[in-house]
Amino acid sequence: MNKSIIDQKKRYDTEATKHAEHYNDKYTQMYRDEFIRSKLFKENLKGMYILDAMCASGIETGYLLKKGANVVGIDISKKNVEEYVKRWGNKCFLGSIHKTNFSNNKFDAIYICGGLHHVLPLLNETISEIHRILKPGGLFYFVEPNKDTWVNKIRKLWYSIDSKFMDDEEAISYHKTLKPFLSKGFNEKSLNFGGNFAYIIVAQSLTLRIPKKYKKYLKPTAFFLERIFSKLPFVPKLFFTAVWKKNIE
Repeated sequence: MNKSIIDQKKRYDTEATKHAEHYNDKYTQMYRDEFIRSKLFKENLKGMYILDAMCASGIETGYLLKKGANVVGIDISKKNVEEYVKRWGNKCFLGSIHKTNFSNNKFDAIYICGGLHHVLPLLNETISEIHRILKPGGLFYFVEPNKDTWVNKIRKLWYSIDSKFMDDEEAISYHKTLKPFLSKGFNEKSLNFGGNFAYIIVAQSLTLRIPKKYKKYLKPTAFFLERIFSKLPFVPKLFFTAVWKKNIE
């Protein structure tokens, strides 16, 4: 097994419970609804067969189910798979998205929220596999931290001193790193940049070690500032969302 996969498996087996507690809470869900999902999901998801890939405990699965999708998960961590099945009662497969046992052209859509930057050494294999298991015309939704901002210098420093992050782990440049993979057989359907104050202290609370109990007090001010700052062009955007469509051959 690839060393990167082994390291990620160990990390998320250890963090599974705490990760689920922090990011399944209502304030993280409110953030994602307003600032991420509203920009990302423009299609009617009802009846779509969607793979929640690198799903952890299914932080995004609840939203997809509410929209009427048929959802299954896949994650490298056994602890996450167990938590997912317990929470949602849906199938969740133990494995890595870079090499699955799914048949060709299986899913209407695949969603990865904040996972691609954890598998940078396997990015080529991952995108190839996503293309293989998507149906022609299928959609690949993803959200990732944005490398192309001055704030990334602070993020890199944080990653270097925080033992939870791997040596090869960093944010992603959409235009330099991801966009070239469109040549594997995708078209860019949408691209949006966002994320500032509330993204840091609410949506990334576990990374900053902010106790979950404080988020309800931080939320009103943080969301207000996020709405204001998001309208200002000079404020750095800390994540991007994109939708790619698999070409119909």
